Amino acid sequence: MRITADFPGGNIRLLSCEGDTVRLTPDLRDTQGDWFYWAFRVEGAQGRTLTFTFGQNIVGYAGAAVSHDYVNWNWQYEHRSESTDRFTYSFGPEETCVWFAHDMLYRPERLEAFVRRCGIRQGQLCVSEKGRSVPFLTMGNGARHVVLTARHHACESTGSYVLEGVLQALAGEMPPDMTVFCVPMVDYDGVTDGDQGKNRIPHDHNRDYGSGPALYASVAAVRAYAQQHPVTVALDFHSPWHCGGGNDTVFLVEKGPCQAAIRRFSALLEDCTADCALSYHAGNNAPPNQGWNRDDSPNFGSFMAARESVVLAGTLETCYFGTPDNPFTAENGLRFGERFAEALRRFWRQTYG
Repeated sequence: MRITADFPGGNIRLLSCEGDTVRLTPDLRDTQGDWFYWAFRVEGAQGRTLTFTFGQNIVGYAGAAVSHDYVNWNWQYEHRSESTDRFTYSFGPEETCVWFAHDMLYRPERLEAFVRRCGIRQGQLCVSEKGRSVPFLTMGNGARHVVLTARHHACESTGSYVLEGVLQALAGEMPPDMTVFCVPMVDYDGVTDGDQGKNRIPHDHNRDYGSGPALYASVAAVRAYAQQHPVTVALDFHSPWHCGGGNDTVFLVEKGPCQAAIRRFSALLEDCTADCALSYHAGNNAPPNQGWNRDDSPNFGSFMAARESVVLAGTLETCYFGTPDNPFTAENGLRFGERFAEALRRFWRQTYG
């Protein structure tokens, strides 16, 4: 039997394997403090029943996300009410290779297939710190620019599913006078290498929007684009903490300079997603300058909200698991993204006619 993380997005440290119990822990690498992301592959365990234990409650409400092709993901079982520190899996006689992850992964290969399928224009944003080509996408040729980003924190996959849904819907129906500029994986190295991304030392990509030069080439390119174009809407797609409380919902992070606009957009989003399996309620939003949401934080939302041309700026946080009556799945994330795009179209019509 082999337990490995030698694939794009893989992250695990194998501590021991004794009998049918496997002890594991996330690989924190250059992460300051603790975080919860893990993803690994098991080969050669067919016919066995194994318990994988982490020593901390970082297994979600529905157990592990499971894949047999590293493309399609399913939860191990129905959603329950508590996170745990372990999961048990019985390998069938044909299950020679199975992937397990903290959540439903969204990797660069899926993005590439989606872009080809939809015929979205793609270019090279920059070359990453590890020499990789970081992609950007663009649609439309209007005078007003919309900036969409995701994966400032490498492990935050749920935001990518929502963003795919947004892009697919906009590709089918673009508002007039709009240009969309999208960086779907800002921390492209981290996504590929399977990093946590959050709290990266000396700071992560979403803390690279301060007054000094950017540390990361991708953030420098996003900042330059905003400085060179009349950006009117800027939205960033994230996932929150592992689970619990507000982290089990979908919510917007409001920024003070754009608070009136974000609340107007929130009302539209609530209406557009009323029939979604993954629901949104404006009352779950994080108001500006309360708790961890500070307008003076050097992040994407604060940077964009402070720009004179920007009308609407904020961050969408999409839960990793949701709740039994409001679960996250890949399909639910895509559907939510489609309805998010409709809310954006309505906001655009209200604002620009």
